[in-house]
Amino acid sequence: MLNNSKFRIPSGYERGIRFGANWTMAISPYLILYIIMVILISPNDDSGNITDILRFAGTTPTPFIATVFLDGLFHAVFFVTVATLFVILREAFPVQASLILVCGAWQMLFGFSKGLISSYVFPQLGSAYIAAEAAFQPTFIPVASAFDALRNALQWMDSLGVMFVWILVSLLPSSTNLPRPIRWMGWAMTFGILVPDALFPGFLLVVLISLPWIFMLGRWMKQLTSIPNYIRE
Repeated sequence: MLNNSKFRIPSGYERGIRFGANWTMAISPYLILYIIMVILISPNDDSGNITDILRFAGTTPTPFIATVFLDGLFHAVFFVTVATLFVILREAFPVQASLILVCGAWQMLFGFSKGLISSYVFPQLGSAYIAAEAAFQPTFIPVASAFDALRNALQWMDSLGVMFVWILVSLLPSSTNLPRPIRWMGWAMTFGILVPDALFPGFLLVVLISLPWIFMLGRWMKQLTSIPNYIRE
């Protein structure tokens, strides 16, 4: 039972934790809404051809910037959840709390950098590619491919940061009374990140599970502020 647990949140941080919990529940549909937006405004070609990316960024820069910037923005938005977890755990489990904060800062740094770089570089390259004569257009491909490789590397790095947060949350001690579905969904999303796309649509699994995982995590954090025994014995 919750009231029998010795785990408690730091006294005096109830309001901040409650804000972080409400914020977490509010952002739970972010990834699903983002994917819907990408499907609606991005080209139907899923080949990942660099010339298609350049044409999309050059002819419709605003939709392109929206897709890449909002992708990176999620990592900054999610950091509020990470900071709230750190505040909750820092006294009872300082090692786990510190690791969660480090991984959360990691995913925010790489994820937001990815969005900023992509939103700045590709629209300019795309405009120059379209304006150039046909004979000179191939010269833009190596530069664009290099930046696309950088973007993919940053995306993999931010995914690893988020994945480590899932793992650390799933491994929290039982005394925290973290609901089991949160632990199971964390492991399922980790599987979705690590499994090759050729074998299983892991990214789709992550997007679908992210909504209930984030919402339930926020609800658990909010419940901690309403139980007196979590604040004082």
